[in-house]
Amino acid sequence: MPKVSAVMALYNTPYHYLEETVKSILSQTLSDFELIIVDDASTIEYRRFFERFKDERIKYFKLEENSGPGHARNEGIKKAVGEFIAITDSDDIYMSQKFELQVKFLNENPDISLVGCTFRFSNREKLSFVPLSNKDIKTFMLFNSPLTNPTIMFRREEFIKKNLFYSEDINFAEDYELWIDAMFAGVKMVNLEEFLMIYTRRPSQLSKTKLQKQIEILKKLYKKMFLLLGFEASEEELDLHYDVYTEKFKKIKNSEQISGWFDKIIEYNKKQKIFDENCIIDKKIAVLDKYHRIKNRLFKVKIGQKNLCLSKKLKIY
Repeated sequence: MPKVSAVMALYNTPYHYLEETVKSILSQTLSDFELIIVDDASTIEYRRFFERFKDERIKYFKLEENSGPGHARNEGIKKAVGEFIAITDSDDIYMSQKFELQVKFLNENPDISLVGCTFRFSNREKLSFVPLSNKDIKTFMLFNSPLTNPTIMFRREEFIKKNLFYSEDINFAEDYELWIDAMFAGVKMVNLEEFLMIYTRRPSQLSKTKLQKQIEILKKLYKKMFLLLGFEASEEELDLHYDVYTEKFKKIKNSEQISGWFDKIIEYNKKQKIFDENCIIDKKIAVLDKYHRIKNRLFKVKIGQKNLCLSKKLKIY
């Protein structure tokens, strides 16, 4: 039985991206793994492509109908036999020590069941920010996914035992929903500080229609999270929560709205203790501070030959 089962959902990825990804996986310093590829009914023919590698660790399966990435990943997880599941995308690059370092961490920390890592986008040199500790990950979870899906490795047995699988009815943020479910199921999660993956950014244009759909899905996940916390958020509260996350402070009437909303989350959290209360308070303070700074931001105007700095209260500086 392999130590790791790397699970890849595949759909019409161009060969040149896929080849670099597979090479980076097969070059891992930890060689005790299987690579399970679930082809979600691609129109591109891949079987001969994978046969070229002549590597028995590659196991290729093709679905008859296209059902989305969540379903493809779930099929791969169900076929896996490794102690740990490593989620891989079909166009990203994995540093050679990724599997080794994540397995080492999970072996040394039996109370942690999921581990991600630091990464960078292919079109940037700067590493992307990721929260590292379990409590910081949970705080970030209030607003968006604190874990980048193709960086993840988790304990297969625990996720199956707790019936934790990807949602199959959405094609955006299905991983975020899984992490929310895992959090409420008591799964502890961390991100390693080590840079272990390059996330490929392909040229694309996000339409306004698609963006609006993604916002709707995000708000549905907020609604689910707050229901699990113990209360049903109104549409106005969900809009406020999204505006706080995206820092669209122009839509927020006053700071009391922000303060009251955070206080409500803190109050319901006292019962279940899902989130670290001090972290939520720190987040509240940071949001309020930014809200006030933006609301009172100075702007320049020219009157005659003089440049004046005005605050929004029209006080001259």
